[in-house]
Amino acid sequence: MLLILTIAMAMAAPSLRNFWKGNRVKDAGEQLSYITRLARTQAISDGAVYRLGIDADGAGYALYVQQASGFVLIPSNNFALPEETHVEVTKADGSSADHIDFYPNGRTEPASIRLSAAGYNDIILTCPSPTEMFSLVSAEGGAR
Repeated sequence: MLLILTIAMAMAAPSLRNFWKGNRVKDAGEQLSYITRLARTQAISDGAVYRLGIDADGAGYALYVQQASGFVLIPSNNFALPEETHVEVTKADGSSADHIDFYPNGRTEPASIRLSAAGYNDIILTCPSPTEMFSLVSAEGGAR
């Protein structure tokens, strides 16, 4: 009986590993969606431009606020993505970008944010116009 249980667990382990990774990727997409809402709200509340900056390697992102000296990283707002997950930003004109700005008047730079991880469907957040907030347009958490 113990042998059968051991064999069953050995067969299930790889799929469980992919299940947990898929949840981490989905959670990263939800967190990114939350951060875009936070950036917009803070920009309006503080009367300052907030910037969502993407790491050069696409492995993480951070939130910045514009001050007299330029954009300054907000403490505790630097986020690493799960292993093998990549983020990229595409502006409304189709160009790649390393940031999205959120303005005090509630407007945002129109763009799409894509989170991708090998073996999983991409998570896409989009803001089609300056007056809209980012919304989830694609987030199928299962394996491809």
